[in-house]
Amino acid sequence: MRATLLASTTLLLTGAFFLPSAPAHAASWCAYPLWVHEWGVQAFDDAGQRVMPVNLPAYFHRDASGARPHSSPVRHEPPDPGIRALPVLHFYSAGSLSGRGLVPVGIEVGFTRGDASAWFPQVHTRRTHAQASSPAARRARTELERAREARQPFGTPLPALPPDPTRQLVWDRLTLSASPANARPAHHTPWVDTLRGFDRALWVNTARESERFVFYESNSRETVPLRIVRGETYANGRRHYVLQNTGSHAVHDVFVTHCERGRDYVFYAPSIPAGRSAAFVMEEHRVTRRRAATRDRLRGLLIDAAQPAPPTEYRWGHGPGECVMMIDPAVPVETAEGHRLYAHEVDAILGIWSRTFFDQRGTTITYREDAAYLDAMMPLSIHTEMTTFAKLRRLGLAVWRPSLP
Repeated sequence: MRATLLASTTLLLTGAFFLPSAPAHAASWCAYPLWVHEWGVQAFDDAGQRVMPVNLPAYFHRDASGARPHSSPVRHEPPDPGIRALPVLHFYSAGSLSGRGLVPVGIEVGFTRGDASAWFPQVHTRRTHAQASSPAARRARTELERAREARQPFGTPLPALPPDPTRQLVWDRLTLSASPANARPAHHTPWVDTLRGFDRALWVNTARESERFVFYESNSRETVPLRIVRGETYANGRRHYVLQNTGSHAVHDVFVTHCERGRDYVFYAPSIPAGRSAAFVMEEHRVTRRRAATRDRLRGLLIDAAQPAPPTEYRWGHGPGECVMMIDPAVPVETAEGHRLYAHEVDAILGIWSRTFFDQRGTTITYREDAAYLDAMMPLSIHTEMTTFAKLRRLGLAVWRPSLP
């Protein structure tokens, strides 16, 4: 099950709108940034199949029979003609939103290897895997890409474009606000309270539902791309192993942790490209503080050291390219600019998953999925209206508990 929050895959989308602390006359022509952070965790069993180690609250949706298209999707908003000049979704404000009101955003999510199985809030459009992966859908996606490339924001009026036919879940229009527009759903799921506790985050609203995130998952047929085999020099007291990447994408920040008879071992590989391998001798990697050795190092690899917390303000004009103009809501952001997140997001991930990552007997392998892999397995589109632009980051972690040969 591919998830945007907790589950075999947990995906966290975090956005942030930041307003200047004082009026900026030249900056009034510029769009505001929307920071969108998505994170997820997949868990694989000994056979390399996905498992569901985290409970989902009962209020998540699993049926879209009552869904209705929004009358005014964000992608139908007028484009910015150049006059002025992105599981779970969380949004942050450096100041009051009173001057801008509710901020709209549209989201489209696809799943390459399975059907969407749960989501929140309720979607406006729901397609099955068969519908979204059909030849007709792929052809329509190609035509949509051509139509997006051909658009000229200076030309008015521009024709409205349809949603992406290869996406299974479509939220035409969600609104972001400093306070929830609706009552928060009751639940008994601890990790929901953790994410609701991001007090810098804005709320995501539909006409009837509010939450601090958008969640989505699927019944995916993904399998772990790694194999672990004995190396040529394996012997008693010198356990030589080779970790092979048999997948089509690199894996990163690979931790092999092993616990036996009170002894702990940790091996780390920064990256293993597709078709390559990393070798190690278990006895050469004994540690005295396994949990700290893995948790602290992984935390440092995932936090954005340059910006570990949401900025308290946003100003234009501090460097080239900082004033973004000519936003066309029909053309979404679909490529991430990185994987590093804010410290409180990483701490939430580690707080929820630390026992799975670090406290198991036997062998546990944790790694970060490549951004290109996420784009292939779970394509994501973020539509913003013309006064905002999305800056997307995607973090996908996976944990596998193999039996050593």
